[in-house]
Amino acid sequence: MPDLETSYSQTCVPNMNHSGGQLGDRTIDAIITEHKEQLDAVLNEFSDLEAVMDDIRNIRKKIVKKKKHIIKSINLHKNFVSTLWRLPTEVLSQIFHYCLPEIGEFQHLKPPSVLEAPMLLTSVCRRWREVAIATPTLWCELLVAIDCKDQWRKRRIFCYKSWLKRSRGCPLSLELFTDSPYNWSKILPFLRPHANRISSLCIHMPFEEEKFDIIDILSPTLQELIIVTLNPTLDEPIFDIDTFMTNSQVQGISQLSALHSLHVLDSSFYVRLLSSFDPALWARLTNITLGADDPDTVLHLFRLAPNLSSFHMLYMLDEPDDGIPSFELKPFTHTKLQSLRITSNHGRLSTRELSKLFDTLSLPNLRVFQVNGEPLWPHAQFKAFLTRSKCPLETLFLGTKVGTRHKQRAEYVALIPSLEILVAPIEETRYFAENLDPLLDMPQTGDDSD
Repeated sequence: MPDLETSYSQTCVPNMNHSGGQLGDRTIDAIITEHKEQLDAVLNEFSDLEAVMDDIRNIRKKIVKKKKHIIKSINLHKNFVSTLWRLPTEVLSQIFHYCLPEIGEFQHLKPPSVLEAPMLLTSVCRRWREVAIATPTLWCELLVAIDCKDQWRKRRIFCYKSWLKRSRGCPLSLELFTDSPYNWSKILPFLRPHANRISSLCIHMPFEEEKFDIIDILSPTLQELIIVTLNPTLDEPIFDIDTFMTNSQVQGISQLSALHSLHVLDSSFYVRLLSSFDPALWARLTNITLGADDPDTVLHLFRLAPNLSSFHMLYMLDEPDDGIPSFELKPFTHTKLQSLRITSNHGRLSTRELSKLFDTLSLPNLRVFQVNGEPLWPHAQFKAFLTRSKCPLETLFLGTKVGTRHKQRAEYVALIPSLEILVAPIEETRYFAENLDPLLDMPQTGDDSD
């Protein structure tokens, strides 16, 4: 520590008697000069210390970095001895299937997204990517969304082609959506290489669509066809499908030799339209969903489809049934129907029409019955229907809007002791597609290493 003491060190007020700033043999200026030299020396020492501290900090950063690398390597190697990393490829592949998004009724696939499986699985690690890409059944379902302004962007096409390439030879479930008439001249060349693998197709059909050219390439393999009719101006169902479905479309559907499931949503069928299809089509079908407004249409369908095991009736009528003439219907028994669902798209069912259906129909093999709407429930007619059918009914689903009382439900159980009755909200049956713009983040130059 330098000696900084002088005779002035203890003086608070300068003594003005010292002339010329002298103190003995030393001047005050000399003292200040000496102290400045001492300060410079200290500052140099401080600078040297800062340099040493910087070196220490740099050394510490390097050591911390080494530590992180070592910990990362340890964790990596721990993973290789964990149960998950030692799972056989076949088991990991099966687990991946449980990661796929759930599919709603009648398809409603989700657009390809890096935020969901299977694409998400390819970004976790190298092994997961290899397993996911090598599992073709993860890539068998695809939503193809086409907008009217830009139907086929290159990036979108690349995404779809990469997806279908990974599916290899597995059967495909496709959903086509557009907000304008399809440009089949562009779509068919894209689909044709995979046509013999398409087993299920959901197609959203704009109201003004006149052609159905895709049918020509699907005849040999298609097992399930879902048609959602769209009215782009009103966002409403089309109540008269006669104004929508052309003769060529009817003929095309009739030619689908492998078809066993047909679902036509948000459109209403009538006897005349049912009769316009090839009878052989109805004879092949085992699963049908369509709109109908009266029991006569339903009974006519049952006569045309003797092998039908599941029928979902979408009740489309949105008008009061007062004043509508009632026709006497002949009793009919369908021996193979096991599942019957009746859903109102407008929340209200016609009590009179339900009563006529229950009075006329017998279903000796019925196991599941579901009804959703807001009718004055025809309890006596339904009870007579169960008694007459003598069916092994296992489950009765009743929407909360169906006006049944506990006593009435107890009478159904008395008829069929093993019957399970579930009263719960049933979602309104709407099929308009929403948010169908894909997140097209598939690799642009990637090699799938297929």
